[in-house]
Amino acid sequence: MMERVFLLVVLALGSTVVGVQYDNDMKEPKTDRYSLDDRCINAIQHQINEEMHASLIYMNMAAHFGRNSVGRKGFAKFFKHSSDEEREHAQKLIDYVNKRSGKVIAFDIKMPGKDEWKDGLEALEDAMNLERHVNNKLHHLHHMADKICSDPHLMDYIEGEFLTEQVESINEFKTYISQLGAMNNGMGEYLFDHQLLEKSS
Repeated sequence: MMERVFLLVVLALGSTVVGVQYDNDMKEPKTDRYSLDDRCINAIQHQINEEMHASLIYMNMAAHFGRNSVGRKGFAKFFKHSSDEEREHAQKLIDYVNKRSGKVIAFDIKMPGKDEWKDGLEALEDAMNLERHVNNKLHHLHHMADKICSDPHLMDYIEGEFLTEQVESINEFKTYISQLGAMNNGMGEYLFDHQLLEKSS
């Protein structure tokens, strides 16, 4: 008799647990997961400003090396392409905010603080430091998407659209710095400039 009562109790508890699990599975999420969290919209806004700032720095570099008194058309073309890429990154982020029902409300873009470089090596070193800075900011945005906004789609977007490209870009700059640094003379930079011009073409 006791065994039968015990069995009935176990079965009743089991059905209650199953019922609770089913009820939890069917509950609607507490928040709208389509729209971006305001904190992440603000962080993306800061990243847009960083990308536009980088674009202006590269534009300054392109203008400097394109001057007839400097005459490094390969460097000018290379940095012009870099400027275009950074501006495209900013536009991608704007489009993403719009797609997720957010709003980009203001730009606060810091102007470049430098407009001359003694040689191509110095410019490449500055460019690599800039790419590292932008990369670190992207990692901060990714961290916010994970820990603050709990937004896996934003995390995936940053990983797929930006982080791999940043790693490749930093690697390219490090390689160029190593190659040009080993040449260590004006003729070496001249030849390297022609290499950049041919690659850009």
